[in-house]
Amino acid sequence: MMRLKNTWRKLLCMKHYALCIILLMACSAENKYNTYYPVNFVFFTSLYPTSALTRAVGSPGMFCIVKPYTSQGVTHLKLTPNQGSWQASDLDLVMRTAIGNEKLSYTSMGAGRGLVIGHSNSFGLKAYDLQCPNCLEEYGAAKYELHWTKNGRFLECDKCKRVYNQDNDDGYIAENGHDGDKMLIQYRYVNFNSTEGRLVVHN
Repeated sequence: MMRLKNTWRKLLCMKHYALCIILLMACSAENKYNTYYPVNFVFFTSLYPTSALTRAVGSPGMFCIVKPYTSQGVTHLKLTPNQGSWQASDLDLVMRTAIGNEKLSYTSMGAGRGLVIGHSNSFGLKAYDLQCPNCLEEYGAAKYELHWTKNGRFLECDKCKRVYNQDNDDGYIAENGHDGDKMLIQYRYVNFNSTEGRLVVHN
């Protein structure tokens, strides 16, 4: 009888241990994505078939910085790809259609209204915030945008000089990092429906 009780105790301990491992893994996966800064970005590639962003979502290794701005009451998307030669019209997209300029909002685009969207070589579609996560936390203002460096291979912050690798599952720091540093702010849902020609990013 005592042996049976001990066996049950061991089984229960093993069960609890396994449950803890599963919960820790789930928490780790959850913490990988940011839900604090709202993102709700929709882009119709079918309307801009030659744009840098359209090519980025279907080309492994290619990423594009996406920033909205308004000129004469019309929304534009300014695109800065990490590679390629482009026409000016493929980098400054005018949202002239009703769905692009009236029905879609470009205010929910992360900490400072800027995203980095593209297709990782090994991990599929990715969407990151354009702000340096470490300067954003340290200084508390969305004033520290990243820019392309090393011929578009990485993203760099001018303030802290950290260099991030966007072509990775986590957006880790490639250069000038320190213990406890944050990786790129990453958003959970990135979907490209090629049939409908629609890209959606949200958290």
